[in-house]
Amino acid sequence: MKKINFQFWNIWSTYAIFYFGKVNLSIVIPALLITYENLNMYDFGLVSMGFMFAYAIGQFLHGQISERFNPYVYITMGLILSGIANLFMGFVGSFFVMLLMLETFDGFFQSMGWSSIVRANSLIQKGEKERDRSSTILGCSYQFGNSFAWLISAYAVSVWGWEAGFWVASIWLLSRGVLLYLTKPKVDHKPKQSVKKQVAVTLSFPIVMTGISLMLLNMVRYGVMNWFFTFLVLEGNVAIADFGSEVWKIVFIPIAGIVGTLVYNKLPWKKDHTSIVFLAAMGVTWFLFPYTTGFNSIILVLISSAFLYGPHVFLVTTIPTRFKEKGIVASSTGFIDGLGYVGTTIIMLLVPYFVLETAGKWNNVFLLWALISFAASAFVAITYFGHFKNNKADKITS
Repeated sequence: MKKINFQFWNIWSTYAIFYFGKVNLSIVIPALLITYENLNMYDFGLVSMGFMFAYAIGQFLHGQISERFNPYVYITMGLILSGIANLFMGFVGSFFVMLLMLETFDGFFQSMGWSSIVRANSLIQKGEKERDRSSTILGCSYQFGNSFAWLISAYAVSVWGWEAGFWVASIWLLSRGVLLYLTKPKVDHKPKQSVKKQVAVTLSFPIVMTGISLMLLNMVRYGVMNWFFTFLVLEGNVAIADFGSEVWKIVFIPIAGIVGTLVYNKLPWKKDHTSIVFLAAMGVTWFLFPYTTGFNSIILVLISSAFLYGPHVFLVTTIPTRFKEKGIVASSTGFIDGLGYVGTTIIMLLVPYFVLETAGKWNNVFLLWALISFAASAFVAITYFGHFKNNKADKITS
């Protein structure tokens, strides 16, 4: 039991550290906008698109490939390669083309993590109830990692400049990669089904619909993660030296997500039903956001986050583990997450467009997030009533 617990927390802490290479850019962007007048939001929208597009492609590929390898080795490779990419970005991040290229590489390396993390957890947990419970706790790893990485990155940038946002991430990623490799367990390799059959099973109605649901949810989640701090800095005329104090306005967003996820997990409803309700409630919060100011607006964002992360964990962790017996946990995770990051790629350029080209500016962005939340709720409902409600083979106890 101790060994199993250790390995679970080993992968939990590992994926939390992965987020240093995923969310540090959202802290660096406003610092670069303030420092270099030749750079604008469109530039960073393209850079973010490069990262997310590569992440999406990587999820599709790594989800299929990683089924054939020790997941711990695969995760280690992603950590180390992402750490190297961030190291170089600290030297050339002010050059648009170089930043775009390196962030694109980083997106591909970052995508080596999640599908193998989910697969590793499915190997650790023995029963359906354990897998369901652990998937919720595992989902809290990236919420904690998000807050932790934001906090450390913002303080580093406020003291040492934008370069530190990349270098601090590099140190954490490289160190965790080495530690994970040294503590990896032995994983027995079982005969795998052919790639053609694996892909065919993955491209099923519930998995494709779950991917579309995540695509919509990610447009809100990464819209907030990537652009909300920029909104606060630009609208509040915040100086780089004050990033360390301003970051406290966003650092609790993922923490609120953890609280919301734990509440989500305790509710006595089916996870499908709970996700439908939570996503609709999240839409209401973003619809109301333009009509609030100051402290009340921050509270509303925290409430929105509380409604977001439970359904996110459900889509990227719980549903893929429903297909363990079909041997497609990593591949289904990769496909769902990959399709989710197609939505993320789109929102990276939509936000700059609405802010720079429309009369409503940021208010149009918030209304868009509300409409997308309602659409995500509808797609989860269609998936449940169209498949999981009557398909006992893919049901779990929750």
